[in-house]
Amino acid sequence: MLINKILLYIRIKSGKWLNYSFYMNEARKIIAYLYLRSKGVETSFGFVTLYGLPQIKKHPGSRIIIDSNVTLISDPYENPTGICHPVSISTHSSSALIHIMSGTGISGATICAADKVIIGKCVAIGGNVSIYDTDFHAISADERFGDNWEKTKKLPVYIDDKVWIGAHAIVLKGVVIGKSAVVGAGSVVTKSMPAGVLYAGNPAKYIKNI
Repeated sequence: MLINKILLYIRIKSGKWLNYSFYMNEARKIIAYLYLRSKGVETSFGFVTLYGLPQIKKHPGSRIIIDSNVTLISDPYENPTGICHPVSISTHSSSALIHIMSGTGISGATICAADKVIIGKCVAIGGNVSIYDTDFHAISADERFGDNWEKTKKLPVYIDDKVWIGAHAIVLKGVVIGKSAVVGAGSVVTKSMPAGVLYAGNPAKYIKNI
């Protein structure tokens, strides 16, 4: 098995018989790094902790950047909220950018960028959240089918530091969520939110200051 080969490699390189948990942690770091790099993600060794493997689809020429101390949870066993699928990260044009900054945790979420999705530091993204910067299809019925990205509306999404997005929420194109704001579970965010507020509902509306 791959993990056994990795453990043996660590033993040989270190010259020591260290405890099992050390080897497992080092093996996870290696697997995470190699997997993400194989998918074209820009990250560094030890930056990302993976529980299960995320689904990553990177359009040629686009960029996916993940900074330090980021956790991606794709295994339902690791999150009691009941995530329905692995973390899914995808870009859909050569100019697209997804940037996940340090300290952020994501559980079973879907992030799609045809333009730009920027997620700040120490953001908590709950189970099965969806973040889209595109409509995916044109509004016109005659243009809706087929690969019509040039006629599909897209606007960047910016999520500031320390935001908490509750489980099953949806964040749509053009939305800016201010620092330390909270999105209630199951909400659909269609308009930008200021810092330090709670929004909830469909469409999400102001509930109170935090």
